[in-house]
Amino acid sequence: MMSLSSLQFFDSGAVRIAAAMAFTFAAVFLFVFALSSYIQARAAVRRRAILNRLASASEADKGQGWFDDTRSLRYQSLLATSALLGDVERGATGDKSEASQIRRELLRAGYFGASTVFWYQAVRAFLFFAGGIAGYFVYSYFFPDGSGSTRIMTAAILAGIGFLLPSRFVAARQRRLMRECREGFPDFIDLMVVCTEAGLGPRAALDRLSREIAQTHAVLGAHLYLASLEIRAGSSLHEALLNLAKRTQVQEAAVLASLLEQTEQLGTSMTDALRVYSDEMRERRLVRAEEKAHALPAKLVLPLAFFVFPVILIVIMLPAVLRIKHVGF
Repeated sequence: MMSLSSLQFFDSGAVRIAAAMAFTFAAVFLFVFALSSYIQARAAVRRRAILNRLASASEADKGQGWFDDTRSLRYQSLLATSALLGDVERGATGDKSEASQIRRELLRAGYFGASTVFWYQAVRAFLFFAGGIAGYFVYSYFFPDGSGSTRIMTAAILAGIGFLLPSRFVAARQRRLMRECREGFPDFIDLMVVCTEAGLGPRAALDRLSREIAQTHAVLGAHLYLASLEIRAGSSLHEALLNLAKRTQVQEAAVLASLLEQTEQLGTSMTDALRVYSDEMRERRLVRAEEKAHALPAKLVLPLAFFVFPVILIVIMLPAVLRIKHVGF
């Protein structure tokens, strides 16, 4: 019987060849498409970086050797920073294209690299075809007498699961990073109060705190560093903080942007405003903790009903049942 199943499994040579051809064609097509999109994006970023460099460079910079030398480390650092800002800009805008939406979701998940969209699509395509082929052949091996439609259905289900796995992983990572950023944002506000009391402006404080807070909250520090890079590139503090709120999904950052803009327009004390906002954030953190504490009894109803109460009932009733059984017999 084992030899017959193995023979039936290896007789499907035509199906294997067709599947391999389809996988190869799809993989090559997706690779070429992703590579061309990546090259075009890199070329656009490089052109924008060169234009920004030429527009913002002073005469003293143009007289230095690094400005015209493409092998210079400062030149390469300038291009890398411009490319990073280009990725952030594409992720923060309201572009409705699929590539921009994927870029936005990956930025929220903490993936800032230039080739993250390419690798994301490549992993999705690989898991899609690998899951389908693995499902087909595994079902054929363990159930050699199964019908062809059942095999195709199993392959389709596993292919769909493999295609959805990266998006589910990114969504779970977004939720985890959002919680980390929200937990670290009150500490950032407290440190910003200290910096403003010491005489630093909000832009200088943001640049300094992006390095300091990275020691305890690495993800929030990375997003704050991107916000400081946006300010260096010419964006206003309000726009940088709004983009920070979009990337981290922390609404407190948008409120902070409006608060700083109002203090600059009205000329009020920024230290007092930040101190009041810091107290409000502490109260909000306490309110969220109280909400979770009040919701805990309702969440414990099902685990208690299905796991704890039956055990307690068995422990209580078992001696009585044994006594009744002993008396009766």
